[in-house]
Amino acid sequence: MSRSPLAGSGHTPGRMPPISRRRALGLAGALGAAGLGAPWLAGCSGGGAGGDAGPAELTFWLPGGEDGYLELHQKLAQDYGGAHPGTTVEVTRLTGNQNFNEVLLARIAGGNPPSATIIWDPPVSFGARGALIALDDLMASSQNSAADQWPESVLASCRFEDKTYGLPFTAGSYGVFYNQEWFEEKGIPSDRASFPSTLIELRELSAEFTRWKGDVLERAGFMIPFDAVRLPIWSGLNGGRIYDAANRRYEIDSEQNIELFEFFLSWLDEEYQGDINKVNESWTSLGDAPPIFQQQRLAMIDDGTWMMGSFYSVEAEFERWEVAPFPVGPSGSTPVSGYWPNWLAIPQASNDSDAAFGYLDYLAVTGAQAQFEIFPDLPTNAKIDPAIVPKALVERRGEKFAKDAVAFFRQQLEVAVPMWESPVHTYASDQLARAIERISTKTGTPAQELADAQRNCQAELDKVG
Repeated sequence: MSRSPLAGSGHTPGRMPPISRRRALGLAGALGAAGLGAPWLAGCSGGGAGGDAGPAELTFWLPGGEDGYLELHQKLAQDYGGAHPGTTVEVTRLTGNQNFNEVLLARIAGGNPPSATIIWDPPVSFGARGALIALDDLMASSQNSAADQWPESVLASCRFEDKTYGLPFTAGSYGVFYNQEWFEEKGIPSDRASFPSTLIELRELSAEFTRWKGDVLERAGFMIPFDAVRLPIWSGLNGGRIYDAANRRYEIDSEQNIELFEFFLSWLDEEYQGDINKVNESWTSLGDAPPIFQQQRLAMIDDGTWMMGSFYSVEAEFERWEVAPFPVGPSGSTPVSGYWPNWLAIPQASNDSDAAFGYLDYLAVTGAQAQFEIFPDLPTNAKIDPAIVPKALVERRGEKFAKDAVAFFRQQLEVAVPMWESPVHTYASDQLARAIERISTKTGTPAQELADAQRNCQAELDKVG
């Protein structure tokens, strides 16, 4: 798993890069040849009540993650087998240079996928290409996973044309982490209530920490969010959005989004010598040094609940951090956040969909709670006590702080904007990443690049039946 120089190991327990458009098209052709490329087939959800299936030999895939993540899921599988005589669950983690999505889709096309899997890309995008089994009938008769047991906004990332193709068993929400000790050294209030509430205020505060030595950025306040994943959050903070699921329409080149990137570019000119390449080169020159937030080279960073754990993946230069809501602006007025789930899914051609769903129904509660104690992604199922906190965070910062942090992130989940609902999400992410790169390097203007991305994404979306 590669490590970003910004904060840590990325989204604990790890994320994979999006599948390339070229490879997606090739695999879509393979799925079509296998009879899986059309929109969802009737009756593919399987029968029987979730959790009531008989003995089975199941295989379960993880898209990656560190050793502790694998060991946790191996223990969960062992416990499940012990409680269900005759059932075994073999857990496999994909590692190395394999692209998980490509491998999974190829195995589905070949008729030999895992029985069930965790995925880190939205089920709706897999659903649009006919790669997963619809779960609605199984959910309705399940012990833990009925539709009303999940937050509606998060479950929307699993639904395509009124069918549900995954379970969002965890969903880390986002906030802005900041170094309280560094704030106090500069005489800046470090309590959450005093954190900037507008993007303009955040920009002004960032400049207090940023320091250049010639062309090398030594320290920074807040890195301008030239990022496709979190773009829906920043768009929402400015009163815009990227995708309108209700009307199946992209809004990438809206006035709000153009204004947002123009603000980012003026920020780049004012604080970062107008050159994103200098910024990137400054950080990459650090090599395999600890992440820059923990090094006290970066005062603030937008990240998710998993940061409550990944912060401690290295020895940090400070102990006290806090997290605050996103600031609104430049002209927006409504605070919002975002989320990134881990999804449970059953591939088409699973060897035993009923038994596989029984295992997913178990992971929805028991697995999510066990995972949260080590890798702090918020459990989303309504049967899990919302007051539970990660044990590791309690050991580091105390129970009061841990409870407050978890409560904060649950509040952010309640105001999260839609982020994962498009059936062409992966394609759109590639297009947005390209547009953002060209904007940040000043190869193209925000209006030009966002218009190109809008045109391409809407054309791709219009192909979906």
